[in-house]
Amino acid sequence: MTKNLGNAKPSAPAKEISASLFGRAAPALFPLVVAALGYLVGRHYLGF
Repeated sequence: MTKNLGNAKPSAPAKEISASLFGRAAPALFPLVVAALGYLVGRHYLGF
């Protein structure tokens, strides 16, 4: 089963564009989300 049959459907362009946009935005937003969650958890449990 190592042959490439070439019958896979190409993905939709709109879906690909939105996925690449999210893929570019997610790494930039990830530290911000982690910092916000850390702040909320720290404020709630540690009384910052």
